[in-house]
Amino acid sequence: MGCLSGIVNFILYIVNIVFLIVGILLIVLGSIMLSDLSHINSTGDVTDTNTIPICVTVLGGLIFVVSFFGCYGIFRQSVCMTGAYTSMVFVLFILQLVLTCWVFVNRSAFLGDMSNLVNLLWNSQDYNAIGVLEETFGCCGDTGYTNYNNIGLSVPGTCCGYLDRQATCSTPSVYQSRPGCNAKFEEFWNDNMDIIRWSGLGLCIFDLLVFLIAGALTNCMRSQNAGRQVYA
Repeated sequence: MGCLSGIVNFILYIVNIVFLIVGILLIVLGSIMLSDLSHINSTGDVTDTNTIPICVTVLGGLIFVVSFFGCYGIFRQSVCMTGAYTSMVFVLFILQLVLTCWVFVNRSAFLGDMSNLVNLLWNSQDYNAIGVLEETFGCCGDTGYTNYNNIGLSVPGTCCGYLDRQATCSTPSVYQSRPGCNAKFEEFWNDNMDIIRWSGLGLCIFDLLVFLIAGALTNCMRSQNAGRQVYA
């Protein structure tokens, strides 16, 4: 194989190593998001919040598998495996593009839904779910500790960092300094969606470049094999 093909081989191999790392990072990110929401979802009221973390985790797994397949195909110099890898990269590019576009287009609406979800939990008096939010995100009440005062309830222990909601908050300055769970839950999703949309956009561009390079390498391998058959 010529010098140019050897350089393309090397570049694509390094790119796939990077993709392996990116796939692992996405799996870790999705797992962390699922872990943060696991206690909340155990109440059975907010299962829809799992959608994006699951998509991120699955996408990370697909990137890892495709990259591993690409590394093996390039190492074996297999035209069939490299061609299949090129097709899988294109499919992966389409999936990432769809997810990224969805996040960009629906970001504001999704954040609004997450805010309304906390309001719904509070208005339905699901204080167990609110307690899980308070424990997970270090918040208090819907919009603040005054929500409890307004309905004649004492501030629960989860507003002071206690696991026992029935515990008494003996230090008012602790729960008074805590923001409402509405704002904290929306902030959580805002931060994570920023990571998802910008990293997703970068991955889309990266995937497109890899697809073009892999396609060129596959054609180069086919030409080389055809040349060998002619001389044979």
